[in-house]
Amino acid sequence: MAADGFVFVLFFALAIGAPLVLYWAMQQETKNRPKMDRNEAERRAKAEGEKYNRRSADGRSRE
Repeated sequence: MAADGFVFVLFFALAIGAPLVLYWAMQQETKNRPKMDRNEAERRAKAEGEKYNRRSADGRSRE
């Protein structure tokens, strides 16, 4: 009987704890993201696209 209660508590703790730990980890990962305006974002995206297209045209694989 006591083992059944332990299994229930363990399962319940994992069912509640795992999503909370994952949520916390995602919050920490995205905490200090750089902020930029739309013009800066477009400029960076175009530069990355040009760099990718140059590598593809040269026949080199993506790094």
